[in-house]
Amino acid sequence: MTVNYYDSKLGSASFGVADKFWFLKLVLQIDTENSATGMQVSITKEQSVKCAELGNEEYSYLHTRMSLLHNYLFQDPWNQNSVFYINERHRVLWASLGEDGRLTGPRCTWDIPLDSTDSQGTVTISFPGADWAVLCNGRKTLYILYTPSRSAGEPWACYHTYDIKSSSSSYLLHSVHRTTPNGQQIDCIVATVEHKSELPDETSFPESSSFVSVLEWISFTCGQNNQVWATKRIRKLASSSFPEYAAIDNVSDAICIVSEKDFQFYFDTEGLRNSKTDEEPKEPQPPKYTYIQTSEDITVYFRVPENLKKVDFQITFLPRHMEVLVQGKCVLSGELFNCIDHGACTWILDGDKLEVVLSKAEEGLMWQELVKGNREGEELMDPALIAEVHARLAHLTSENEVNPSNKVPFNLQQLEECDSSIEQRFFQRIDGNEHQETHRVNLGGHQWLFVGQTCPESLPAICLRHDVDGILWQPKNVFSEGEMEHFKMEHLTTFSALGYVLASKQDKKFTSCSPNFQFSVVSDCSRHLYLYCQPESIAFALRNRKTGESIAHIAKQYVVALEECDRMLGLRVSPECIFVLSKDTLYAVKVTAK
Repeated sequence: MTVNYYDSKLGSASFGVADKFWFLKLVLQIDTENSATGMQVSITKEQSVKCAELGNEEYSYLHTRMSLLHNYLFQDPWNQNSVFYINERHRVLWASLGEDGRLTGPRCTWDIPLDSTDSQGTVTISFPGADWAVLCNGRKTLYILYTPSRSAGEPWACYHTYDIKSSSSSYLLHSVHRTTPNGQQIDCIVATVEHKSELPDETSFPESSSFVSVLEWISFTCGQNNQVWATKRIRKLASSSFPEYAAIDNVSDAICIVSEKDFQFYFDTEGLRNSKTDEEPKEPQPPKYTYIQTSEDITVYFRVPENLKKVDFQITFLPRHMEVLVQGKCVLSGELFNCIDHGACTWILDGDKLEVVLSKAEEGLMWQELVKGNREGEELMDPALIAEVHARLAHLTSENEVNPSNKVPFNLQQLEECDSSIEQRFFQRIDGNEHQETHRVNLGGHQWLFVGQTCPESLPAICLRHDVDGILWQPKNVFSEGEMEHFKMEHLTTFSALGYVLASKQDKKFTSCSPNFQFSVVSDCSRHLYLYCQPESIAFALRNRKTGESIAHIAKQYVVALEECDRMLGLRVSPECIFVLSKDTLYAVKVTAK
């Protein structure tokens, strides 16, 4: 194995003394018995990275888009200093940055079966769990691999093979592993581009293109006492655009997608549910009850048959529960939103109207719902409360009509061509069982920057441009935390001016960030890395010459030149290192601050 070390001091693009970066260059080879540290060994063509080309029938924009998104370097999210790539001999090779700071490898962990591998396919790997990997050979085969001691580069074992029924290239986008009461389950998403004629006739797209993007959601299961995997369920979605982002929310069995056009389910081995073609318009049903709340109590109204007596009603009050029975039939029962003073609660029958008064145990708290999870009622606003709100907001209103101003709220001369965004993307979260959209966000006006995996067990994070900055958002399922809205987007960090920087770089290839958010990195297509560190405090005072403003924090920027790298095929980032893959060399730029 050949390992060369370089200690170079870089020039800083901003104030301050530059930190040091260690460059580790590993020549990609398999036979390392005759090599010696510090000596470069010549390599052959079949030992270099396997690069696939599009076939003659893959000529559409969607095929090209899918191919350009590919990263030939794969990172273990459970051990972020370990990376993998595929060589010309169809072998999965492992390399790792050790604790001693040395780049170890490459070492073969698994041979892809040649009898089922199409030489033109692009191999993709995903790591759903600490001991499991999923590999797609780029065409027709999916492998479930057992990968113990993955951080040490130990050999893998194939436990299951799945045949993808597709005639075009296949890309593995995401996979997750979960423990079930009966064993284990692995879900993965495979993307392909199919001709419209391959889809059912009832699946229609208004666009004129002859090709569509297909996401195949495959679920595999195995028992507790064995490792025999079997295909459990297959679901398919389609759209006229290729997704920028596709991931499985395994907490609620849903899929999250970011794309220009909507995706919709068209196939499920367990049957499509709530299909739009089968739905019939339903007449709106009147609420079973209504309620009005004040800061002290809640009055609930029920419509009941006339000529009933008090003996026909059984109403029970508990500190956090209530039940209403009319002639032995339950009208309302369940856990209340908050506690009540059950000894002070009353009810009265007035003709065909039943009034139940609940005395709040915590006065001043406005309830968001009456009974948890019950959507059969309707809240009515208290007229006294409406009048009080109007009185408080009176100073913000005017009897005179406000005419729109022709004044531009910003200086148009400050905008540049790269600041304009015509991108139209949507974030969709679609339930995998009901096949219905649960959440939808319009991302129009926010340029797409990159996707990053910050935690191995969480959904991949999304970085969007807001003004000139890059904002990293984490799709998060918080159902177990007891919040009202179980799925939300959580703000992780802000990369200052990253959106403006990326908009001006025409030759960018990969963009990523460190999992600890200390820096972001942008690469061009050939040999340069651009590092943008987070602002840090400085020991000496800086002052703006024009305004006199004192500056306490600065953000350093660096340019790393990999002179021998003629084409960047992959880039991955760990908290302390940046891995860059070219045709025959793996670079590790180890970031160590003074």
